[in-house]
Amino acid sequence: MFILLSIGVGIAAAWIVGPRLRAAIILPVLAAFGALYVVGHKSGLELGPTMQIFGYQVAIVQDVTVAVVAAGAAALIQRAVWTRRAARPGTSHPGA
Repeated sequence: MFILLSIGVGIAAAWIVGPRLRAAIILPVLAAFGALYVVGHKSGLELGPTMQIFGYQVAIVQDVTVAVVAAGAAALIQRAVWTRRAARPGTSHPGA
């Protein structure tokens, strides 16, 4: 469930923020998954309503919010680095 959420949110963040390349999806997906792992499983925080999914108590609003924020931040940082590298003279990047 968390893997699917991470993939979906990561793809959406990469598509909205850019660059629209397949390789640009990796970092936002990993950021969303890492945030869900740290906040959802390691910290034990439960903000907002919880529900039982596959035998686990899940704070779904908190988890979706954390995944969206992490993937969005990773996509924004990735775009800034990509744009900066593309602006250097003598370099060219597809999709920039």
